[in-house]
Amino acid sequence: MTWVEPKSSKKAVSRAGDKLINSDSSEEENLEALDIVSNWRSSYTFTLHIIASLLRSKVKNVEKNAIITQRLKRIPSILGKLKRLPNMRLHTMQDIGGCRVVLSDVKKVHTLRDLLLNSKTKNELIKQNDYIENPKPSGYRGIHLIYKYKGKKDNIYNGYTIEIQVRTKIQHSWATAVEVAGTFLKQSLKSGEGSEKWLHFFELVSLLLAFLENCLPENITNERLKKIKEEVNILVAELEVFKKLQAFSVSTHLITDNGKSDVCGYFLILLNIDKQDVQIWSYKEKYRFQATEDYNSFEKKYKDTKEVDIVLVNAKSIKTLKKAYPNYFADSKEFLDKLKEVLAKEI
Repeated sequence: MTWVEPKSSKKAVSRAGDKLINSDSSEEENLEALDIVSNWRSSYTFTLHIIASLLRSKVKNVEKNAIITQRLKRIPSILGKLKRLPNMRLHTMQDIGGCRVVLSDVKKVHTLRDLLLNSKTKNELIKQNDYIENPKPSGYRGIHLIYKYKGKKDNIYNGYTIEIQVRTKIQHSWATAVEVAGTFLKQSLKSGEGSEKWLHFFELVSLLLAFLENCLPENITNERLKKIKEEVNILVAELEVFKKLQAFSVSTHLITDNGKSDVCGYFLILLNIDKQDVQIWSYKEKYRFQATEDYNSFEKKYKDTKEVDIVLVNAKSIKTLKKAYPNYFADSKEFLDKLKEVLAKEI
């Protein structure tokens, strides 16, 4: 099996990233820099495969029907992160390749985390962020583990890092709703930018959902929770949350150019926000090189179009894809169901 290899040095990669966020760069310089960054990102496919294999071997001992996917970070997300963190260099970014696992409950999330921490692997765990114990200010919850790949001494992928995200279904539904709202409101809510009221709404709802999962921070009393519920009810009405999230529907078109959609492989998703339309190309595992090339081509084609969102994902099936990335299908049903449940619940 062949894998994409990096064509540029780490310094050249970081310079290319700097050029892409520098408004003074010419169109020719930007296209050259985009090719360098795209190749660098594609070269993560091998290490992503290795870490995903480790992950899958552990997940099967925790939950048989867990949702597992892997993806390469979108170019707009890479550039957005470089802009938000001016001291970061592209070659040191730790989440260019990522795996995601969605499990039934918090107990299983912790069980999987412990299995991974105690696993015998030559790959090095270099960072752990427990956003269940210590949620992000936005309300995001989940557990992130970052592994550094270690192969033979002369392996060209040594030092590449891959992020594993582990969430519950409820935590995943919240994160999905944030992305759906941000996408169609054309605001980067996921990065903490945009409408203060929407950001505050999601922050408060995260606490209500943590109540459902029995993992509320200790400093949140019942009285405080009741006030949060009251405030959420007000925001739900003011922002028309149910009406808007239900209105963000899309039409989906599956284009099976490279293999059947019911087998494990790669899926290239193109979401046109204004047209509310999704196109999906499927690729068998052996065509992953073509998949990454098409991904790079689409991103280059739509690099100046904010209305188009593109991602390449490795998943077991279309069904798994829709469960793991419902934001690309504007599906907020699970989030709205849980929101109704917690608002009707006695505190």
